[in-house]
Amino acid sequence: MLFIYGALPVGGIETFFMRMAKERHRLGLHTSILLLSLPHESDPELLNEMKKYANVLFPDDIFLNFGKFTRRLPLLVPVKKRALERALKSVDQIHASDGMHALLGYRLSNMLNKNITITVGFYHYIKFLWGGDNVAWHEKVNRRFIFDFLPEESLLLFSEGNRQLYIKHKRKKLTYANTFRLGVIDKKNIKVSGEVNLPIKIVAIGRLVDFKTYNFYMIKVLKNLKTKGFNVQFDIYGDGPLKAQIADEINKAGLSDSIHLKGTLDYLKFDETVSNYNLFIGSGTAIIQAAALGLPSIVGVENVIEAETYGYFSDVNQYEYNLKGLDLEMISVEAIIEDYINMNTQQRKTLISSHLECIDSFTNESCQKSMDELKYIAMPAKKLKYNRWIYEFSRILDRVSMRFNKRHPKLTQFEDFKPN
Repeated sequence: MLFIYGALPVGGIETFFMRMAKERHRLGLHTSILLLSLPHESDPELLNEMKKYANVLFPDDIFLNFGKFTRRLPLLVPVKKRALERALKSVDQIHASDGMHALLGYRLSNMLNKNITITVGFYHYIKFLWGGDNVAWHEKVNRRFIFDFLPEESLLLFSEGNRQLYIKHKRKKLTYANTFRLGVIDKKNIKVSGEVNLPIKIVAIGRLVDFKTYNFYMIKVLKNLKTKGFNVQFDIYGDGPLKAQIADEINKAGLSDSIHLKGTLDYLKFDETVSNYNLFIGSGTAIIQAAALGLPSIVGVENVIEAETYGYFSDVNQYEYNLKGLDLEMISVEAIIEDYINMNTQQRKTLISSHLECIDSFTNESCQKSMDELKYIAMPAKKLKYNRWIYEFSRILDRVSMRFNKRHPKLTQFEDFKPN
């Protein structure tokens, strides 16, 4: 298998690729990853960990060196034929999470006449929905390739809820699209205890971006809980464009002693660090990792402004739990935390056990097995035709447009896309 991606900062998709490489290595299966970046643009610990389990490639390894153009315009840059042959020798599936990366995999496969299976992961629910029909030409090509050219089995939607969302908005049947769950954890033996010490410690982990609204409303929640006399602490691990804004809101609320921005969490220290907390709030893969440690985990529904949630992960793990607009009752985050604090020891043990029992479908072993089966998908005999030069020109123009147009569909994707 070959993964094609940009770089490896610490995030849900990046750590998922590493876990799949590790599981495949355990089984004696070959894995490569092509990163369209420079080595220093990846998290050093995660990159070094990936190198233990996969053959890590950078653009200069298989493309002629045209400087930045090699990394930014890979659909046009000439390849080193022998180097490409060596890189793809053991590859039976090319997997991407982005339309351009998938097209690049298709290009590399065609250059060697290997007809390798191309699969695409839908790692965020609006990845191929934002903008509707109001997208640039290259993005229309991406979506034509994914929805009209690739076999439905090549589309990994990772949940039935996500599949139904795309059926509705893309008006496609998607009968054979895959909905097996993301591999996030290895099964662990966790000692269950309902005892707690003060302060009650709550943690969130993830990129500090606009759609992860719980990082903001938790400031108000903490203030209300402390006003009621509860001894609580909230630690936020992660980095991103909203770090300074979140820090400012914490200071305005006078909570700098109770809410701490801890910076990026070393992926290898996730279990050791998170095990020291009482509650988790968030979404993505981090909530699954937390639940696997027996940490009661509150779902941080993305783009929800008010401090409301569907509840604990153990209650809604079968749904696309981070998606706004599900037909589920919303519960006050403040109330759910207050209820947890007031639980007795046995009630907390029951809650912890429910989290440990719900994560079987999210194991790395199960996901890797499902992904590996995709290598047998037959690619279409007819080739996809599009102009690579116009495609890349469209990408360049679109990037320029985003600099000057603050209402560009890509920049307002979470604002404009309103799932029902």
